[in-house]
Amino acid sequence: MKRKIVIGLSAAALAATLAVGGVALAGATQTSDDQDEGREISAVLAARVSLADAVVIAERHGGGKALEAAFDDESGNQWEIELAKGGRVVNYLVDMGSGAVSPAAAEAEGGEGPEDQD
Repeated sequence: MKRKIVIGLSAAALAATLAVGGVALAGATQTSDDQDEGREISAVLAARVSLADAVVIAERHGGGKALEAAFDDESGNQWEIELAKGGRVVNYLVDMGSGAVSPAAAEAEGGEGPEDQD
């Protein structure tokens, strides 16, 4: 009877050790996608200009209405705002720190917007 208890405890200890080790291993092996996402989150949390503010800034600057707004992962420090203006779509970049607005480069053929990069 004592032998079964010892074996049972040893198996439980081994399982617990493997579980803890697996969690530590999972935390130590972050992918580059996880790291990229972490940098994006840090940039967004540190932004002096919020996404909502960037939409207002772009609408005032461009004279249109926002269709889409997202973090510009190419620059890493700008919001990309897509506006409907006079029957066409125009894109603006708004700096996350200063609120400065600039026209975005034209999308490549077939690209519709930020969600294409997901």
